[in-house]
Amino acid sequence: MFTTTPSPAPTPNPLQREVSEASHESAGQDGSTTDRENKPAPRREARIVKLAPAAADEREKLRLRLLDRVMMSEGRGAITRAAEEYAAAGYDFPDEQAVQLQLLEHFDETRARGAILALGRLLEQQVPVKRPVLEQRLRRLEEYADEALTRDSAAALRRTLR
Repeated sequence: MFTTTPSPAPTPNPLQREVSEASHESAGQDGSTTDRENKPAPRREARIVKLAPAAADEREKLRLRLLDRVMMSEGRGAITRAAEEYAAAGYDFPDEQAVQLQLLEHFDETRARGAILALGRLLEQQVPVKRPVLEQRLRRLEEYADEALTRDSAAALRRTLR
């Protein structure tokens, strides 16, 4: 019969030998593999938290929407509700003539006085944008405001327009 002689074990390619040695090195002593890519990066102790750009954009969109509502409101009640909602959201009213002109119609005379003061500062540097509307609202405050301070402030600003 035929007898087969055992063939010598094939010698591994040097490249294959490096790969097999690297796989043995990554194996633990118990034979389990520890893959360094699967481990999470160590956490840092201190973190700086920034407001996400999307959240900042959402807040700015809300501010613009509320401000637009103030500007588009007609009538003292609607202006008062819109202005209070804007202020309740934590925003300060911009120093612009159009916005402050709307605030002159607010039911709360402290808001109206704040608008008179802001308009006084603005009119030192700028020409009145809607002069007839401004004069009419100041005249109404001068004649019908409940508090003397509001009446005096409106009269003083109205005198500076002449």
